[in-house]
Amino acid sequence: KHRKAQACCVQMATCASTQVPGAMVLWLLVVGTLAIRVDSSLADAGVAGQLPPLGKQEHSDHRVIVRYSEMPPGDLDTTEIDKQIQKLKAHPNVVRAQSLPSLGMAVVSLDSAEAGEELMETLQHDSSVELVVPDTWVSAFDLFAGGDSPLDVTAEPNRRLRSQHALPVQCSAHAACRMRGLIGDCCPAKDGMMLSCCSSPGNDLVALQTYGGTYVSASPDGAISQIAGAPQDSEIFEIAFHEDSGVSFRSLYGKYLTADAQGVVRADRAVVTHHEKFEMVEDGNGTVYLKSSFGKYLGAEDLERITADRTNASLWERFRVQPQAVPGQRLPDDPAFSKLWGMHSYHGFDIDAPEAWQVWTGEIGKGITVAVIDTGIDYNHEDLSEQMWVNPMEIPGNGVDDDGNGYIDDVHGADFANEDGDPMDDQMHGTHCAGTIAGIGNNAVGVSGVAWRGVRLMALKFLTSTGSGRTSDAIRAIDYAVAHGARIASNSWGGGGSSSALRTAIERAEGAGMLFTAAAGNEASNNDEVPSFPANYDISNVISVASTTYLGEMSSFSCYGNSTVHVAAPGSGIYSTVPNNGYETLSGTSMATPHVSGLAALVWMYRPQLSMHQVRDIIIGSVRTLPALDGKVITGGLINAKDALEAAWAFDPPNPPAHAPQAIEFEDIDPRIGAYGGVVTITAAADESDIDYYRVYMVSGAGFQLEAVGEPIPATGEPELTMELNASFVPPMYARALVAVSGRASGEMPARLRGLAPHVDIEDYGLPILGPKSVSWIGDPDTKKDFVNGSLLVERATDEASITTYNVYWHAESGARGPMLGSIAAVGFLEPVCSGPSCGLINMSMADDGAYVFEHRPYGDMEDAEIEASGPGNVELTYFDTEDYYDKLTVADMELSGNYTGSLPYTMQLGDGRSSIVWTSDESIPGNGWSFQIRQEGSMAELKVEATKVLGSGFEVVPAYGKNELVSDAIVVEIFGEKGKSQSKGAQGGKRRLSASQPSQSGRNRAPAQKKPPLTSAQAKQQKEPWLRQLDLTSRNSARVVWSADQVEQLSDVAAHHGRVRSSFTVAGLAEQACTLPATRVAYTQALARQLPGVEESGVRLVRVLVPPLEELKDTAPQERMGTVIVEFEIEPSAGAHITDLDRIESKLILLSTSHRAADEFGVALAVALKASGLPPPLHSHASSSGVVFAAPQQLSPKMLAAALPPDAVTEHPGNRRLRGSASPQYI
Repeated sequence: KHRKAQACCVQMATCASTQVPGAMVLWLLVVGTLAIRVDSSLADAGVAGQLPPLGKQEHSDHRVIVRYSEMPPGDLDTTEIDKQIQKLKAHPNVVRAQSLPSLGMAVVSLDSAEAGEELMETLQHDSSVELVVPDTWVSAFDLFAGGDSPLDVTAEPNRRLRSQHALPVQCSAHAACRMRGLIGDCCPAKDGMMLSCCSSPGNDLVALQTYGGTYVSASPDGAISQIAGAPQDSEIFEIAFHEDSGVSFRSLYGKYLTADAQGVVRADRAVVTHHEKFEMVEDGNGTVYLKSSFGKYLGAEDLERITADRTNASLWERFRVQPQAVPGQRLPDDPAFSKLWGMHSYHGFDIDAPEAWQVWTGEIGKGITVAVIDTGIDYNHEDLSEQMWVNPMEIPGNGVDDDGNGYIDDVHGADFANEDGDPMDDQMHGTHCAGTIAGIGNNAVGVSGVAWRGVRLMALKFLTSTGSGRTSDAIRAIDYAVAHGARIASNSWGGGGSSSALRTAIERAEGAGMLFTAAAGNEASNNDEVPSFPANYDISNVISVASTTYLGEMSSFSCYGNSTVHVAAPGSGIYSTVPNNGYETLSGTSMATPHVSGLAALVWMYRPQLSMHQVRDIIIGSVRTLPALDGKVITGGLINAKDALEAAWAFDPPNPPAHAPQAIEFEDIDPRIGAYGGVVTITAAADESDIDYYRVYMVSGAGFQLEAVGEPIPATGEPELTMELNASFVPPMYARALVAVSGRASGEMPARLRGLAPHVDIEDYGLPILGPKSVSWIGDPDTKKDFVNGSLLVERATDEASITTYNVYWHAESGARGPMLGSIAAVGFLEPVCSGPSCGLINMSMADDGAYVFEHRPYGDMEDAEIEASGPGNVELTYFDTEDYYDKLTVADMELSGNYTGSLPYTMQLGDGRSSIVWTSDESIPGNGWSFQIRQEGSMAELKVEATKVLGSGFEVVPAYGKNELVSDAIVVEIFGEKGKSQSKGAQGGKRRLSASQPSQSGRNRAPAQKKPPLTSAQAKQQKEPWLRQLDLTSRNSARVVWSADQVEQLSDVAAHHGRVRSSFTVAGLAEQACTLPATRVAYTQALARQLPGVEESGVRLVRVLVPPLEELKDTAPQERMGTVIVEFEIEPSAGAHITDLDRIESKLILLSTSHRAADEFGVALAVALKASGLPPPLHSHASSSGVVFAAPQQLSPKMLAAALPPDAVTEHPGNRRLRGSASPQYI
């Protein structure tokens, strides 16, 4: 009973403990809540004599992510995910299993952490499973205005602005020009776009708006006045920054603004002296004060003129500096554009968006879909609604999953956090990011995104209103984005450790051609040393983004990394859209990332033929280098929209064949539901002069490429080419058609439904497995001659999983089939059926009233069974006595354990669809057993026949799947025989017959999902801490290092090829003098090697041992306090390791960081190792707890490891190239 005693102590520890690491708190709370709910239910039952209220109870949702092996198409019959889902559902304690077909994965929800561990152990022996990874949590990366924001000067009040960094003036020094081999001063492009890269930039043009809303105006004679209305030539000044931090303003008449000692302001000086220079001081409200050389402030209180005679600044001394367009720029008319310093700023440290918009805004492009994987988007926002992606296969508001993708009314995306098709933002983070990517430009409303028009924003919500979410839900969002044609995924989130499941999802999205932008993180730490995921994944479709300020500096909060962070973008004080037609200023790498996503969309719409990798190379290669970013990001630069468009012109796009195959044919001949087999026939192109091969792809209902079918077929000159699918394949959930494309070495034709490539819809030739149990007729002939009235009653098949309709035909006395009378839709009915090793021990019978009776009295050890049945209906509990807490009967969402005999009978409802009743028992103490009855509704179906002309002697009822009928299971009932007695009709040889028409399925209505209202700015500011990733930097930085591995280690061959996993564990209760002894370190190493799969002691590298400050251990028991240490370590697999072995190690470390039981098992192994070394085991205040807590692991690629070592410690290893679930190589 050791495990049981452990669990009981966990419950008590949960109530008593007040300070444990965050990951442990989450696990303890989940387990504690479950235990307390069960125990309190039993207590209530014993006192009140009745069960607590049942119904839908909150289920403890523990998840694992299953990663399936990638197999050649011929082997898909046994390994395809949709086939495996049914196997997963058969495992005990599995609440839900969902396939992610576009990524080759599945997400499995279980009712306990222990069940998750057991499933992981079971699936490790399944050859079709590559890896099982525990789920983790991530969060949004943003901060509310503060620190570096131009709207907040609390950190450095009255901060002066400094001059802009000069750009290179030679073509050879500019990336875009150098890429095209240009030299000289200015170079026109072939398409007429002028490149200004080779000439020095002129100063920006601005207008000075007063507090009263008027503009400072200069006349030709130098007089200064105030003018209402939009600024014209007289209200526009050229702003210049000087080395002494002074700012000057030159009117378009060539004269500089000046102020004399008496406060008179004019614009009549042709040269700049100290009188023409002003000190520009921010006031924290988006406006500035201008102080003259005499220490007086410019003011506009006099409504006719401007003076400079105030020593103290008030409201009238505030001015707003509004950028104005210059030749080569295009500015939008959006009223808040002047607040978008990241797009255009007189400081000069923007992305040069107006210069890019002069060339391209996306308004006349073909469009592109950008998936915003975040907290959702307010798709009704005035500045976003016209840019929202619309699912072409979904009918809005009809309550039906029209496209069959598992989500009802997913018109603008889907909500994976709440399991529905409504991705409305109930936070604000995702809407803010969306506005920066593609807020509608030049519409005189709000703000402008990087891409004015043409972007289709796909809202994929996986973060809740708190800003946190599950890794598994992020993976589901990526799967949806790939299947529905998103080319770019914008990801302003991260946190925790690494997850090989998420990395593999991103790699497989790369295979589909998706660009993945990721926020670097907000911990102000070096990602080369402390990784932040997903930004740190070394995958060639990822762009990691840091944040900059309006002064061209790295934002104080931004993560950085000279080897791991690619580019920087504006992220401090970014103004954008928020829900309910609002606008807010936020800061964070979350705000920087959408600038990159929007730029990628702009570039890709400008040159749609570019590949994903070319778009990525363009963005990375066209940055503007800044001194503050040197050594902080790989490129040392800030993204530049103008230079990116120029570079896009220079790239050679993919060059696919111009000729396409003429036709494709395919007919499924596999009778199994969901499996396809047969011969694909391609009619070759009329001209194959530019074609090397043909390839067949599956495409989604939205028309976008999914995965390939079979191998490429060489172009041989034959008019027809065939590909025989010897073994059936199971298409992804979203697949709707096959497309044949042509290809050659320089490119492949895109696989789209709308294009040159021919397609054929795939229609499943599946046959029902079962037919109706019986058919009867109740009715009489109509009063009119040869007419009939009545009801045809059909007793549904015992399992309707393979039936869509029961087709009803007239039946002639000769045995021939007459015309169709109608059809009855299947509802997924399932008679109760038991599966599992213990079903033979359960007595099953039928009561007189038709109820199904299940009885098991008494029961034994280690039993496992699942009874599945469809609703609506109910389960009536008639007897129940089991060992409390450990022997459980779970009915739908309700878990029963203990003795309920005093509260019976008790009835629980079964909802629509299929429900499971799961029975499990453990070892030792059994109870007396249980019994219950299941009553189902809907087993009989009725087809009313009203005043219908007689066209035969009876009716024939045939089960059908789509248009395919199982005639062998048809039943005939005569309406003029012995009172409608049914007769069975068998068909010869089971020959398939096709019905005359394909039955339609009616939709059903549902109430719209209820979402939480969006957070207000004040609420969001209060709630920001829980959903920002918080590393334990304070604790770790304040901890005292008591031992470290001081030698510089050269990378082993294994680490250089595969990488390592880094983590740490905290252990309490060690003898203080023994914490760092060599023998203790050997025990640490031995315990880790024994607990981690495929690891030898030589693969364990201890990095440091630290002692946390005593003040952080104030709630720890005295005997543990002095012996608490943090052990940092790195792990590499054994020599000859498989590519997935490091992922398995990471997966085990995730389990150790989230599972109390797994951590305790390690604690036992550590105690054994210490004892073997002659050292005392740790002392603990709770006998059931080992006192060990693991941190989330971080998988380090060989590139990251090499970057962290001195150059002489890195050995070049040939062939450092690897594949991780993707067709694209990852270079080290």
